[in-house]
Amino acid sequence: MNGTAVQNSCNCYSLTPAQNFQAGSVWNKNKIDLTQSFDYHFNVFLGCITGTAGADGIVFALQPISTSEGSTGEGMGFGGITPSLGVSLDTYQNADDDDPVYDHIAFQANGDVNHADTNNLAGPVQALAGSPNLKDCNWHVLDVKWDAPTMTLTASMDGVERLTMTRDIVDSIFHGNPNVFWGFTGATGGSYNLQQFCTSLNANHAYGPDQRFCENAPITFIDSSTSFGSIVQWNWNFGDGTTSNLQNPPPHVYPTPGVYNVSEFILGNNGCYSDTDKTTVIIGSYPVAAFQATAFCSDRPLTLVNNTHDSVGSIASWNWSLSNGQTFSDSLPTIIPPQSGTYTLQLSVISAQGCASNSASATFLVNPTPQVNFASTAVCAGMPLVLYGNDLDPTPIQQWYWQLDSLRDSTESISHTYTQEDTLQVSLWAVSPQGCISDTVTQPVYIETSHANAGRDTAVALGYPIQLNGSGGAYYQWSPPDGLSNPDIADPIASISQDTWYTLTAYTAAGCASYASILIKVYKGPAIYIPSAFTPNGDGINDVLKIVAPGIRSLTYFRIFDRWGTEVFHTTDIQATWDGTMSGRSCPVASYVWMIQGIDLNGQTLTQRGTVMLMR
Repeated sequence: MNGTAVQNSCNCYSLTPAQNFQAGSVWNKNKIDLTQSFDYHFNVFLGCITGTAGADGIVFALQPISTSEGSTGEGMGFGGITPSLGVSLDTYQNADDDDPVYDHIAFQANGDVNHADTNNLAGPVQALAGSPNLKDCNWHVLDVKWDAPTMTLTASMDGVERLTMTRDIVDSIFHGNPNVFWGFTGATGGSYNLQQFCTSLNANHAYGPDQRFCENAPITFIDSSTSFGSIVQWNWNFGDGTTSNLQNPPPHVYPTPGVYNVSEFILGNNGCYSDTDKTTVIIGSYPVAAFQATAFCSDRPLTLVNNTHDSVGSIASWNWSLSNGQTFSDSLPTIIPPQSGTYTLQLSVISAQGCASNSASATFLVNPTPQVNFASTAVCAGMPLVLYGNDLDPTPIQQWYWQLDSLRDSTESISHTYTQEDTLQVSLWAVSPQGCISDTVTQPVYIETSHANAGRDTAVALGYPIQLNGSGGAYYQWSPPDGLSNPDIADPIASISQDTWYTLTAYTAAGCASYASILIKVYKGPAIYIPSAFTPNGDGINDVLKIVAPGIRSLTYFRIFDRWGTEVFHTTDIQATWDGTMSGRSCPVASYVWMIQGIDLNGQTLTQRGTVMLMR
């Protein structure tokens, strides 16, 4: 040991304390021969101070002078040692050494830590595969492997290869001398960290392939310990009062199911004992599969009660099997027999310790569940609505149930009369003699009425056609059919030479009928007719002044003036009427002057004027 290096335990050393400008090195007193391969495992600790406050790093080094100690700070105790080969773990970014921002690993020669120089043999790369920070207050495993036949050097961190290089280091660095010391150097500068390493001495064990941890099952313990050197002694304690000093003891049978604490520690050829590796082994009992199943109706879940238990251990997998081929893996699955009949359900389980149970089974009868339906329909208001239940299976039905909004019934078919137009949501379900209840079927049922509208009475110029505009139904019929282009549509063209009454019958899709009429008066025209008098007294007879304009396509204006020339009414709507008011107030009994202008079907302008007498 040199500088600030101290021995912490049999196989662990501190290279630097968490102080400024410290340097230490530890070298093995025996040289190794680089014509022979080696695979060295170390545990390394780069401190807990993160960021730029922590520094500087450590180096695994090969060199022929065992007492060598290099420079502090960025030199990591390796700077200036020559000849040498170093695997550097650098935890500080020094710009003058061309360091990357992350904590890194590199292969460097002759005490030169500058990555831009020719002595930088490989790297730098991020030291940890999953993190840029090596100063994380954790121990990490550094594996340095030299393969002499291929002259390949490999460095891994925590089992992940980070850097590899093929080079004749004996000739190019050590001038043909294969015998070198190995060791670690470390240093701090203006920033610092506690920096440590241990030669690996880690007790560990595994179990045989496909190992079952069950009552009376032999447990195979396989040693998987690692050590920098050879292991000279193994010490096992199986937690039941028995021990062994063999590397791989014979299969061990525990006396009873239970929880056992197993421990192992090893002795290395350097005289150091490892920490004790402790694990817990659960020797499980064999679980007992048990359940209760009650089945009643097809297409309905079974009622399951799972009574499976395990004295020691826990259930890891559930294996249910229904005799129709269905399988399930939940502890309490939803099992729905699709058809009626006799079924057998089986259950077996396996514990987390690999212990398989017995196979439990139950046989049960599944009764058929009714399947029902009814036809969605439409009926006219005032006519009986009759609905029939349909047994689709068929399965014997003991009772039918209808729900028509607030009306309920329990017969196979129902009849009810509705007087108003409506859309009903009707539901139906049924129950078998065994008590199996069908799904509820809900469908709309329509109570229909039609609303025939033939339009307002109108006039037409002699020799001109007019289009009718019926509405209020899905289907139509005009009567009489005389003069109509098609009496069975809503909007036929009428060509008539005399006044004609037409009656429109409008039907819904269900055939519900309603009626309306329209009078078409035939005038010589095109012309505009204005009555000479009207009586707006509210008796429903001749209450408004109405324009009759056969053959007039559009109205330019219709204006009415009192005897002083004040305009009391104005419109461009040929359908508009005057009710004898002005701004909401009744006009006095008097004679009024009107002026009107329109465009006929031929595009000609027709202008007229006259008087009308308002009487009460």
